[in-house]
Amino acid sequence: MSAADDADIIPASPVSASNLGGGMPSFAKLAPTAFWFLVVAILLVGKAGLLGLVFPAGALAVGALLVARDPARFVAFTWWLWFLTPEIRRLVDFQSGWSSISPVMVTPFLVGALTWGTLAAYLPMLRYRAYVGFAPVIAGLLYAYAVGIAQAGAAAASFGLLNWLVPVTLGIYVAFHWPLYPEMRDAVLRAFVLGLVVVGGYGLIQYFVMPPWDARWLIDVGMTNQGDPLPMRVRVFSTLNSSGPLAFLLITGLALLPAARGPLVPLAGALALASLLLSLVRAAWLGGLFAFAWLLLTMPGRHRVRLLAFGAALTVAALPLLAVPRINDAIMARFDSLNSMENDRSYQERQEFYGRFLAQALTEVTGAGLGTVDTATKLSNDGQLGVMAYFDSGVMRVPYELGWFGTLGYVGGIVVLLVVLLRRGGAPPDPAARCCEAVVLTMLACMVFEHTLVKVTGVGFWFFLGLGLAAKTHGLAMRGVR
Repeated sequence: MSAADDADIIPASPVSASNLGGGMPSFAKLAPTAFWFLVVAILLVGKAGLLGLVFPAGALAVGALLVARDPARFVAFTWWLWFLTPEIRRLVDFQSGWSSISPVMVTPFLVGALTWGTLAAYLPMLRYRAYVGFAPVIAGLLYAYAVGIAQAGAAAASFGLLNWLVPVTLGIYVAFHWPLYPEMRDAVLRAFVLGLVVVGGYGLIQYFVMPPWDARWLIDVGMTNQGDPLPMRVRVFSTLNSSGPLAFLLITGLALLPAARGPLVPLAGALALASLLLSLVRAAWLGGLFAFAWLLLTMPGRHRVRLLAFGAALTVAALPLLAVPRINDAIMARFDSLNSMENDRSYQERQEFYGRFLAQALTEVTGAGLGTVDTATKLSNDGQLGVMAYFDSGVMRVPYELGWFGTLGYVGGIVVLLVVLLRRGGAPPDPAARCCEAVVLTMLACMVFEHTLVKVTGVGFWFFLGLGLAAKTHGLAMRGVR
């Protein structure tokens, strides 16, 4: 490896562990805790209507305190917002009345968008080989945003841009802060361990008890594919919006646990697996098996034994759940359907959709533009979902929304970044980096089932792509490669 090549791989980052976070005032370090304490206090006194303003404003204030001075706390805080915001919205709706458009739900996107300001100063870093793939990705999205403004209006296109671009810029933010990789890695692992306990545990409460605010929300939105709003008759969605995003979040967390340490790790794994099974999302189950296989193949030698022991322990932990006849029947029926897909309604509908829409998606030269698909359609359709709201194929949604030019930049940039991420030369083995790879490749493989590169699943893909790149760059730097 030449010196010129090394310079391309290890950029001279404008940030370092010594010039960030050390002088943080104590109130800023406690700001995330204070924020969540305030949210809980407002809910307990029955004034949830206030959270329509307090929740986004407070989260933005905390994010602004942390984004430039304490990246590790900032990324952990953003993950907690992705974990809990939908549940906060349901509690607000339960106490103050349901609304089809909620300002609470945009909070994680707005806080994630705070990275745009800090990244503007670091844009020259995109010329380095490790990061150059981000440039065509952003170019492709900005092109589709311009088309979306013309097709769906500025409001819908801007919300669509948040869905697509915020996950990307969170990944860039993490990658650019590679000198702080150990701190960010540890903060995120801690957040996911405790987050899986909360999200996985609440999933079990939801299944066996069905809190009234969750039941009320299911009725209000008419989401019949989640089952009935009754105990033991619902597909678990826990603190997220539906079972799909929950399941992909849980396999992301389970893929990270082999790199985590602490007494809560076994509990986190058991609760996450239980809620994953109760979500009944087959695509995520297959994705979890893929992630486990990838980790088994790529983990450093001694970590493979620990991974196998971890997998065996989770299997044993799931046995009491499967001993409940109703649960066992539901889960086994979903597993059995994988062997008889020709008789499965969901598979047939997806196959019909592919056959009917594939040609249109691939021949959409200019693209439909951002804001013309998914929940963004509410902003151009008087608060109601548009005809293209339900679009569960990421493989077709990318060319349909982005068009040929946008897709070329978006997909081409991803390929370049993956080549850098998966290149093995130089960097020392890092279990956490291997976990990041497992998450990234799993999310990408599941694009045939869902659009896993936007919203919370997209944050999983892009964030851990950025963290994996940061791990690689940090590892090379620590080896003294110049």
